[in-house]
Amino acid sequence: FTSTREIPMESIIGNRQLDMEVLKEPRGFMRCLQWFFAMLAFATCCDFSTRIAFDIDCKNNTQALTHVSTIISYPFKIDHNPPVKFQDSPPCGVKFGPDVRNQDITFPGNFASDAQFFVFTGVITWLYCFASIAIYVFYSNLYTDEQKSYPKIDFLITALLAFFWLAGSSAWANGLSGMKDVADPDNWIFTSQYENAAICFKTTQGSYLYPKIGECNPISRGHFGGANVSVLFGFLNFFLWASNLWFLYKETSWYKGRQDQTNLGNVEAEAY
Repeated sequence: FTSTREIPMESIIGNRQLDMEVLKEPRGFMRCLQWFFAMLAFATCCDFSTRIAFDIDCKNNTQALTHVSTIISYPFKIDHNPPVKFQDSPPCGVKFGPDVRNQDITFPGNFASDAQFFVFTGVITWLYCFASIAIYVFYSNLYTDEQKSYPKIDFLITALLAFFWLAGSSAWANGLSGMKDVADPDNWIFTSQYENAAICFKTTQGSYLYPKIGECNPISRGHFGGANVSVLFGFLNFFLWASNLWFLYKETSWYKGRQDQTNLGNVEAEAY
């Protein structure tokens, strides 16, 4: 017969007291929400992709239709996408003018800086949530000591990250708006005479510069549901981080000092 006894939690985690109750408090619960929604924000942005496409029809119906398409995906450097090459046989037998810098189909737009700043914000806040939850749970004494240094640091970092979420979400929303314009071929295939889709260029009279072209028809303008959701998650994260500032402020000595002064004033007033 071997006796058994319950091993205390402290010995399992290296004599470090585990305080799970803090996760039920506003600052702990909010930090868990921030961890979850930060992950959703950068994951939906990185995972988003869509396709844009258009067809080049010839006036001569016996000539083959040319299909042009490309994928838009993170980091959204659309102008770095591989061009659609015609080699030595452009569609419809078109002969390009000498001023055309690129006879192949290339795609405009680079929205990497906006998207990468948004994802950077999401990743660093997600990692900070891990670190702060670990401190809340394993080093709760940092929040209860008389110095109260860590609550101030936590408050300032949270304020900074709230600003990052506002800036990053606004930048990504602006970049997404520009990307939607690029995703509609109508917005650029008819307007560039010397690059991008020079073969589809239209004159001011509305006719194609190259008369052998019958029509350039956009057939896919992309679907942006996932990207729209990532923007919404970004602004939701800003709301969570900004609203958490009040709960963190109440843990700092700044708030405690004001409370003590107020209480002292009330006691003095009652004494008189």
